Amino acid sequence: MTAPALATRRLDLRPPRPGDAEAFASLCGRAFEVARWLTSPAWPYREGDAEAVIARAVASDPLAEEAVFAVTLGGPVIGCVSVTAPGDLASAPELPTLGYWLGQPFQGFGYATEAATAALAWAFEAHDCTRIGARVFADNHRSRRLLARLGFVETGHMRRFARPLGREVDNVLLICDRPRFQAAARDRRAGADPARPRAH
Repeated sequence: MTAPALATRRLDLRPPRPGDAEAFASLCGRAFEVARWLTSPAWPYREGDAEAVIARAVASDPLAEEAVFAVTLGGPVIGCVSVTAPGDLASAPELPTLGYWLGQPFQGFGYATEAATAALAWAFEAHDCTRIGARVFADNHRSRRLLARLGFVETGHMRRFARPLGREVDNVLLICDRPRFQAAARDRRAGADPARPRAH
């Protein structure tokens, strides 16, 4: 079983392929300003890391382990979004968990919000759940604002070891319920054009 293909207004989300390895490596694996906000990548990047990440994603059961989606814009990969099966969050083990990264050249155009919205809509249905969790470094204010736009509410803190930083990092735990997610999506559709770059 593999994760399905999903489509948004501007993006296509699909399971990663071996040919995506160079994009994963250049946009995240070798890009410290992206990898530094994640817990799992090794740093410095080692040749073959991206291929190993993709091989694990391809072999993963999307409902029992992790659903990984390569985010593409007219063909090229620009990032990744994933939904980990319940069990990743010690304080909320019943919840699936959202994760994502986007290459620096593609940040600020609403692509991460658009991709995460599609993944969350799929996850609520596929896991037949009413709530989904996420965690983000406490000092990652851009990501905290993005998750708030999706309907997530901060509920606590936890510590995780971040391999790129080589140390434990304070993480904020967030939870989004289905009605709040749906209301936030309606608000975005009625509001500003998501293609307009956001001020930094």
